[in-house]
Amino acid sequence: MSYGISVNKERNGALLAYIAKNVPYINLRKLLKIIYLIDEKFMELRGFPLTWFDYYAWAKGPVAPEVYDIKNGAFSDYVTCAEDSEGKHIVESVIPNKYQVLKQMEDFSQYEIDIIDDVLATYSSMSADDLTDKTHEENSLWTKVVAENHLSFEECSKSDIIIPLTRLNEGNAEKMEVYEDARWNIEFQALLNN
Repeated sequence: MSYGISVNKERNGALLAYIAKNVPYINLRKLLKIIYLIDEKFMELRGFPLTWFDYYAWAKGPVAPEVYDIKNGAFSDYVTCAEDSEGKHIVESVIPNKYQVLKQMEDFSQYEIDIIDDVLATYSSMSADDLTDKTHEENSLWTKVVAENHLSFEECSKSDIIIPLTRLNEGNAEKMEVYEDARWNIEFQALLNN
């Protein structure tokens, strides 16, 4: 289980509800890509992810299994997931009022909300296929991990190969140090939670 659940479940649930409320009729695959792109953006700007989910190399791109499990009832205090007539899993906030969804975001700083909103403004109008293409670009982390591990998704669309977001900090000693400090804090919080 990733720190995205063991430490940040409430924050991440609020984030999922916020995205679902701000991107109407969002399907699960698109949500998975947007969550990943938010963490990628936070790695770029701060040196550590927002959610602390673990991402795996799956055929359609990076996937946090805990978020994928929304279709089986995960984060049910925050979002619901139902299959539409086209077979897409549509994710909606369980809180119908946009103000209450925003109120759940009180644990986020304005800086964090601004970055989330920026990512949503950039990607919310794109389709799940477009976002998959984005995560599959030539120099993307997903593409590198798939190539290095000789992954083929002909027989199975999932793998147990983690996509290490820390590679986005390679060559930047300051960001690596910030990441290590943030990781120490999240690990300490995980111990306190247990």
